[in-house]
Amino acid sequence: MKSKTINGLFWSFSDNLLQQLINFIVGIILARLLLPEEFGLLGIITIFISLSNVFVDGGFSDALINKKDATQEDYSTIFWINMAIGVFCFGLLSLLAPFIAVFFHQEKLVELIRITALSLIFFSLSSIQRTMHVKKIDFKTITLVSLISVLISGAISIYMAFSGFGILSLVYRIVIGQILTVLLFYIISPWRPLFVFNTKSFQEMFGYGINLFFSKLLNTLYNNFYYFIIGKWFSPIVLGYYTRADSFKNITSINISNTITRVSFASLSAMEKEKQLISFKEFLLGTIFITTFLMAILFCCADSIIIILLGDKWFPTIEYLKIISLSGLFLPAYFMNLNFLAVIRKTKYYLTSELITKIAIIPITILGIIYGIKVLLWLIVLHSVFSYLFISYQVQRASNYRMLSQLMMFCRLLIIFISTAIIVNLVQTVYELNVYINMLLGTGIVFLVFFLGYIVFKKDFAYLMIILKDNFKR
Repeated sequence: MKSKTINGLFWSFSDNLLQQLINFIVGIILARLLLPEEFGLLGIITIFISLSNVFVDGGFSDALINKKDATQEDYSTIFWINMAIGVFCFGLLSLLAPFIAVFFHQEKLVELIRITALSLIFFSLSSIQRTMHVKKIDFKTITLVSLISVLISGAISIYMAFSGFGILSLVYRIVIGQILTVLLFYIISPWRPLFVFNTKSFQEMFGYGINLFFSKLLNTLYNNFYYFIIGKWFSPIVLGYYTRADSFKNITSINISNTITRVSFASLSAMEKEKQLISFKEFLLGTIFITTFLMAILFCCADSIIIILLGDKWFPTIEYLKIISLSGLFLPAYFMNLNFLAVIRKTKYYLTSELITKIAIIPITILGIIYGIKVLLWLIVLHSVFSYLFISYQVQRASNYRMLSQLMMFCRLLIIFISTAIIVNLVQTVYELNVYINMLLGTGIVFLVFFLGYIVFKKDFAYLMIILKDNFKR
């Protein structure tokens, strides 16, 4: 099981890395061809597509993964449910598109939302195949499918942008990507749905997945809530700057977290209870170490990253990125703890954590609207700290993992992060260098300080080095 987990972790990491690398390159090209306002409009559309995807999945995928003896009837039953919800969400968004356009004062949104909503139907058609491969920890197949679909849809999007299609190049990329994913999964995977619907199976899956569904819905609302607020009370151009900064953070923080989370969920769910906590600590330390390192690079080199990759028209994004990268320190740890609660079937703690942490964004929103975008960004950082502290307390209540032990581990990495930021800032203040030299110098300092930090806290990183050595051998 351990070798299978490490292999799954490798391919899951490769999937996210390759996807994000391609999306990163495509995003840079599109950012130079298109305007910040157009990325702002895409951010508004993303709100409704992301929420709809949660409804299409409905928590059923996690239920199937967690069920050790899932049958063909189980898979087929959930397939037909997913497809029905996908069609319903497409129709609903198409009907609501004019009202959404009026609310945001953007007439263009009517056509754009109706086009992008098509992706929901195709997403529902491929959800079971993806779930089956995750359950088998077969991320190699998922990587192959994702890589091909991202490459082709990205290439088409760039061609459309060069041809003057504007924001249509962004929305068609989403739809084409989902169409390709469906086609590839049905070519590679031998599974086909049966024409059956088992009510008992549906009730069982629904009973397990309902809390996870509401939790994911709350989490998606949270992730897109700021898009909604900025798009409504600020402007599309401000939202464009924010979405670009947020995308840089997500490439490093959220996607590393998602990579390890989806592997750990399948792996930990298959383990005996007495081994789950030990393995969870390994996954958690690995996640925090990697994301802290990457957030240090983003924070210290934000100026160079934005100017070199996106150009001067994206200059306001620099400050946004510096602030947002701080929230990226805590979010992966939050999601890993949340994932562990689902593994040990403490879904009430899971849902409670999501409810409390998401309710806390209400005062943040009010203060942000009153005092401006920069205050809102700092409050987002504060909220991420609160969320992590609360979820670590919930894990302590649900298991034998003491909150203080977890926080002490995290504090060691925060010390390394802060030391890195101080040193880079001093060097860049004393020596006025061009953006390329600053980029190389800043990255080099981050590597050096984290290596020294590892030497100092070597004993604490024992679990992490075991994982890395095993992965290297593979």
